[in-house]
Amino acid sequence: MSLVKWSNDLLVGNEAIDEDHRNLFNLLERLNADLGSGQINQETQSIVDALREYAESHFAREEACMRKMGYEHYPVHKAEHDRFLSEVCALQSRVARGARTAQLDIDQFLAGWLREHVMVRDMALAAAIRGERLAVA
Repeated sequence: MSLVKWSNDLLVGNEAIDEDHRNLFNLLERLNADLGSGQINQETQSIVDALREYAESHFAREEACMRKMGYEHYPVHKAEHDRFLSEVCALQSRVARGARTAQLDIDQFLAGWLREHVMVRDMALAAAIRGERLAVA
């Protein structure tokens, strides 16, 4: 399976956000490698738990920033965060049960969603932080 990996085209220009994104992609990469063994184990569960915790803290920081600045696209951005966390929670459940579909979940949703979210929503947020206007679909 091919996992979407971090690359510099995902930089949004905000050091803290970019570092968070690198760490999120790193967790997905670790999870992908762990699941590649074909076994779901305690390490798999630990990585998924860390992914959830890290995503929650990153999203909370982003959302606090958006609320503070009165970001007009906050509701859509927040809804996307909520959807990602919902998928990670579902993945946690599947991993806890030992479900082998977890690998597909990473490839088909989590990694692709994260890349798309960074390229569209987070780029627009970074532009707003810099005082620029960027169109958001």
